[in-house]
Amino acid sequence: MKYVFALILLSIGFAQQIEYPTNEITKLDSNWYKATAWVEFHDNITKSQAKENATNEALKKIIEFHSGVKISSTALSILGETNQTIDIDHFSQIINSMSQGLILDKTIISTAISTVDNYPIYAVTLKAKVGQLTGTDDPYFKIDASLNRDNYQDGDEMIINISTTKDCFIFVFNIFGDNTVASLLPNQHYNNNFLPKGKTLQLPPQKGEITKFRVGLIEGKKQATELIMVLAIKPDNNSGDKNFDFNMGNYTQTLNELMNFMMLFDKNKIKQINLPYVVVSRK
Repeated sequence: MKYVFALILLSIGFAQQIEYPTNEITKLDSNWYKATAWVEFHDNITKSQAKENATNEALKKIIEFHSGVKISSTALSILGETNQTIDIDHFSQIINSMSQGLILDKTIISTAISTVDNYPIYAVTLKAKVGQLTGTDDPYFKIDASLNRDNYQDGDEMIINISTTKDCFIFVFNIFGDNTVASLLPNQHYNNNFLPKGKTLQLPPQKGEITKFRVGLIEGKKQATELIMVLAIKPDNNSGDKNFDFNMGNYTQTLNELMNFMMLFDKNKIKQINLPYVVVSRK
């Protein structure tokens, strides 16, 4: 009787053992892919952070599968003045996106929390559409951009300096953690975004209606990680004064709209720089 009881307990133990989710990537129609990724779920991260990390791991796997290029870790971090290392995995959709691929759209299919080998994990299954710029890169077309700081307190002034080796139009976007995008250049008060080669553009300009950009936190948040994306686009040879309009009424877009905008150009016409930064509360 004891032997039978032991077998029953052993059977229950095997029945409760859950395997890790599959890493298989499925090719769907029209550059859509389906993938599952998981991360360990522990007390140091929230459920939303676990979902975000698993989502971006799945997106990274899809881009690698589509392009055939292994992406180096996109988990950039900044050592803040508060001595906290702040991870910016939620920007993995756009880090190095020009060379490997762009996530043009995505849909979460399912999420699940389970235990494997006594470790809780958070798994996400999603589908995503990947785009890749065509053409050949122009090695003589380069841009440089920098922020006056990497770490800000709520209300600090931000200054962006941009230079280029060729005549181009400059677009500057502020990308937030919720994947919304604000256009800093052009904007309602400053729409001259043409930058001649060898010149430097300061944003905001020293003269004009707006001469200061101040970073801010939404109410209730003590810190946030955000990103400035700078795009430089060469004008058409037969249209030297052509501008590329990406003003969406109130100058606010989603990240997917920005990715689709970038797909309009060949590699030899567009350059991208990403500038992550951290904002912390003054309290």
